[in-house]
Amino acid sequence: MRTSLPTIDEISQAIMQNQPQIAERLALEYLGNARGDETVLTLLGMSLQVQDRLPEAADVFRELTHLFPDSALHWNNLGTILREEGQAENADNAYRTGLALDPKSTDLLVNLGFLWQAQNDYAAARTYFLRACEIDPTLVIAHIYGARACAECTDMESAARLIQAWQQWTQLTLQQQLVLASVFTSISRTAEAESVLLRALQTTSEKAQVQVRLIMLYERLNRIEEAAALLPLLPIAETVSDVDLRSEIVNAHTLLAARANDFDKVRTLLSQLPPAAQLSSDYFFAQANTCDKLGDSDGAMQALRQAHAKQMEKASLLAPELLAPDVQPLTIGMEPISSESYRQWPEMPAPTAQQSPIFIMGFPRSGTTLLEQMLDATPGLRAMDEQPFLQQVTQRMEQFGLSYPDDLQRLSSLQCDELRELYWSLVGKTVKLESGERLVDKNPPNMLRLPMIYRLFPNARIIFAQRHPCDVVLSCYMQSFGAPAYMILCSTLERLARGYVNAMHGWIQNTATLTPNVLELRHEDLLADFDGKAHAIAEFIGITDIDPMRAFHEHARKKGYIATPSYAQVTQPLNNKGVDRWRRYRTHLEPILPILKPIVDRWGYAD
Repeated sequence: MRTSLPTIDEISQAIMQNQPQIAERLALEYLGNARGDETVLTLLGMSLQVQDRLPEAADVFRELTHLFPDSALHWNNLGTILREEGQAENADNAYRTGLALDPKSTDLLVNLGFLWQAQNDYAAARTYFLRACEIDPTLVIAHIYGARACAECTDMESAARLIQAWQQWTQLTLQQQLVLASVFTSISRTAEAESVLLRALQTTSEKAQVQVRLIMLYERLNRIEEAAALLPLLPIAETVSDVDLRSEIVNAHTLLAARANDFDKVRTLLSQLPPAAQLSSDYFFAQANTCDKLGDSDGAMQALRQAHAKQMEKASLLAPELLAPDVQPLTIGMEPISSESYRQWPEMPAPTAQQSPIFIMGFPRSGTTLLEQMLDATPGLRAMDEQPFLQQVTQRMEQFGLSYPDDLQRLSSLQCDELRELYWSLVGKTVKLESGERLVDKNPPNMLRLPMIYRLFPNARIIFAQRHPCDVVLSCYMQSFGAPAYMILCSTLERLARGYVNAMHGWIQNTATLTPNVLELRHEDLLADFDGKAHAIAEFIGITDIDPMRAFHEHARKKGYIATPSYAQVTQPLNNKGVDRWRRYRTHLEPILPILKPIVDRWGYAD
């Protein structure tokens, strides 16, 4: 029989040897004679936490905060237990109390980041992770999860900056490697994403977690055969106890079934997702797409309403300023240039058409990706996928103390040179143009930045993609966008229709005022007369051979990553399946037809 008290070292050793019950017993025995011992109370709380007895652990750490209220460590531990219990508000209060005691505690900052990440408030999480990185630039966990939060907030530049030293991080957990790979995919650096996953596959015993991510990456890269080869290696979903992994396995099978156009199988697979996964926006968007492919328009619209409701929960945290009923999230701050303002623009030297990018723009889901792949397949032309470089140029203009677009006439020749230099420096980080190659800059929102384009590149050739407004609005409504502004814009058909019309009115006014070199091209006409329209494009931009354009789908398949929702569609030959799809949904679209009618008439479409 033991005659002496356990030692603190013995209690600690029991925890480190994964013997929490023994650690608990020894700690209670010790505390029988030293009830308020700070170290042993902490060890007792840890032993209860490991046993998943969270309410009891919380009581112990709460007692520690009463006994030692000036210890940030105990507030941090209490916050973590409350976070694991799902008590977000109480956890936040505990963490903040600790942070007031120790404002430079990276542990507290990182835990606050995890807390708000779990609530899908990535804007708040981003703030805490970035503060932790500022205090300790070597803190890898803050860099990885901070990058993920930045990517969720569509701050891709910060996300890339945070993980630029990734090759030096050799001691990552499996979960950290999976998050790092997902960030690389988000910022369109898929080669690095694949490298991280392959490295993880070599070192982990939990192969399925990596294999399922590789399947999803390969599908996203249009490497379907490689994805399909990995599928049989996954365990049967029903045998997997981890709910998140089970969901990912089902989703991997679903992606490849959709690629095979087996939507009856897709519907069956979606029903096999765990209940929690069937409450996500991704689930409802997948269900809507499946209903659409199976001809169930009513089912598709019902699922879409649920999908957008879920997305708005996230968007309201990321961009609450865009939620006001009278705010148009896509066109805010992008008012058309006035004729009076344009008349004040001073003349100055400008790049020639050959020295300027070829811009492809139009409302999202209007056929811009098809046009991009046609030009990218052409020798001498080089596309770079969608990049927000003109937005960054506009932000630099504002750093001059000038407002966009009202103060464009105040830009000096030197400032225009600086803005062009910034644009090309950003391009150079994404794509390396060979001598004589011309850049193809395809980004639908650039239609809202036409005044900036014309100020910097007045001789540029611009291809503007048109499509039946009803098909555009329906397609956008059916799309799961990642940017908060687009989530909010597409949250209802009425809001989306008004945003579309406002954007088109701005485009029409800007083109009338500025008279840029624009080729307006209807998507339906391109599908009906590909060669004729390809010749028109070639003549417009100054090339002669359209043969490479005809093989756009083969080029897209070889290219791999295409940073648009239609990445799978452009790897297939032309088809007109999407033409007039809106007519199947006419009863649901009736309320917005009067809103869209001015643009339907303007573009010459039948209603």
